[in-house]
Amino acid sequence: MDHRRTISRKAFVPPVWLLVVTVTALVAGVAGLGWLGYDRYLADDTTVVAADPAPTPTPDADPAPAPTAEVTPTPTPTPSPEPELREAGVSVLNNTAVAGLAATFADGVEEVGWPDVTVGNWRGAIPENTVYFAPGLRDQADLLAADLGITRILPIVATMRTDRLTVILAEPTSSVP
Repeated sequence: MDHRRTISRKAFVPPVWLLVVTVTALVAGVAGLGWLGYDRYLADDTTVVAADPAPTPTPDADPAPAPTAEVTPTPTPTPSPEPELREAGVSVLNNTAVAGLAATFADGVEEVGWPDVTVGNWRGAIPENTVYFAPGLRDQADLLAADLGITRILPIVATMRTDRLTVILAEPTSSVP
C-alpha cells in the first residue's frame, strides 16, 4: 500500500475578494441592462406628460336679436387678422436612417419664421412625422404643424424638453411645405 499515493479531496475555496468582485460585476451588468431597457421605454411615445387640453367652444349666452323692419343693422368693421407669432423654440429630431435629415429640415423651419431651431436624433419608434408640445404651447404647436404640413400633434413625452416644441421626423421629407 505504500506505493499508492493518497489523493486529497479538498474543495477549491476562492478568496473573499474574488467573490466580492464577481458579485459586484454581476449587479452592475444587470443594472446596466435594466437602464438600457428603461431608456428604450422612455423613447416610446406612449408615455405623455400632462398638457393643455384643446380649447372647447362655449355657446353664446345671449343670441343676437333678430332684425326688424325698422332697425337697420350697422356694418361692423372686420378686424384685420393679426399676424401669428412664432415664438417657441423648436427641436427637430431625426428618427430615420437618412443622415442629416433634421439639419436640412431645420433650415426650412427657420425660413418659415421660427426663431430658435435646434437639431438632434431620436431613438424610439415614431410612426409618422409628429409635433410634440409642452404645457402651454398647444397654439404654437398647431401653428408649427400647419407651417410644416404635419397632422400628428401630441403632448410631449417624459424625456422631451418642456420649454420648446419638438418635431420628430419619422418619414424622409425634402423640405418644409
